[in-house]
Amino acid sequence: MKLNSSGPPIYFPENTQSSVLRLGLHSLAMEDWIHTEDDLDIFHQHKVSLRKVHDRKCFQALEESQAAQEEFYDFLLQHLVSGKNTNYKLEGNTLSNTKFNLSWNLQNKNLWLASLWLADDICLMENSPNGYLLTAASVCSPTNWDLEEKIGSSMGAIHKPVPRYADVVGARVNRLLDGLKAEKPVMRFNWSIQHGNELFWRDDLNTPPSSAGRYWRIERQTLLRLPHTNAVVFCIRIFLHSFESMEKNADFTDSIKQLLQQLPTDEKRYKDLNDAYS
Repeated sequence: MKLNSSGPPIYFPENTQSSVLRLGLHSLAMEDWIHTEDDLDIFHQHKVSLRKVHDRKCFQALEESQAAQEEFYDFLLQHLVSGKNTNYKLEGNTLSNTKFNLSWNLQNKNLWLASLWLADDICLMENSPNGYLLTAASVCSPTNWDLEEKIGSSMGAIHKPVPRYADVVGARVNRLLDGLKAEKPVMRFNWSIQHGNELFWRDDLNTPPSSAGRYWRIERQTLLRLPHTNAVVFCIRIFLHSFESMEKNADFTDSIKQLLQQLPTDEKRYKDLNDAYS
C-alpha cells in the first residue's frame, strides 16, 4: 500500500549531519510516546491486507516472547485509553478509535493484535546472555529490511550490514538498551530516500518502476522499557513525503544536497544514495 502522509513533515534533513552512525536521542514524556494523530486508517488496512499475503514476512514471534507480548498488549491498551488521546475508547471488550471509525474485539493478548491499534511497526527486544535479541516483531512497513532473517538475532547481527556499526556505535547502542528506564521513552529519527511511496519497502519483493518519483521517508523511532518483563519496545512510525512537496520548503533542496555530499561513500552505498540527488 502506498502512503502520502497527510500531516506536515515532522523531520527535515540536517545539513550538519556527516554520518548515519549517530544516535540522536531525545527524551519523551509518556503522553508523547506514540504518534496517533494521522493516517491510522491507511496503516490499519495496510497491515491487515499485508498479513494475508506475506504473513511471516511481516510478523514473527519466538515462543519465549509470550510474556513480553502480553505485557505490551496490556501496557499499550492502558496507555491509549488513559492518556491525552481521547480518540481511543474502551467499552466492555471492545477498543475503538472514534476518529478513524475503527474497532477491535479484545481477545488473545499478542503483539500482532496490539499492533493493529497503531500505525507503528513494533519490535520487542529481550536481554539474554548474548545481549538483547529481537524476540517478536510486527513489521509491515520495513525500510528494505527482512524480518524473517532478523528474528532471534542480536543487535550486532541485525545491524551487521551497516558500515562500521560495531566499531562506531555498537557499544553505545548496547549501553542505551541496558540503561533504559521503565516508562521513560526516548526518540530518534532515521531517514531514507525512496523511489515510490510503498510502505512495504522491500526491493527484493516489489521493485518500484523506473518512473517512480523520489520520496523523503522518515522513521520516528521510540524506545521504551516495560516495567515487569523488562523487555524493550522499539516502535517505528513511517512518514512519506514526495520530493515535489518537500521542495516547496526553501531549505530542503540545499540541505539534502549538502547532507549527501558529507556522508561517507560506504554509507551512501549502504543506503543506496549514490544517485539519490544528482
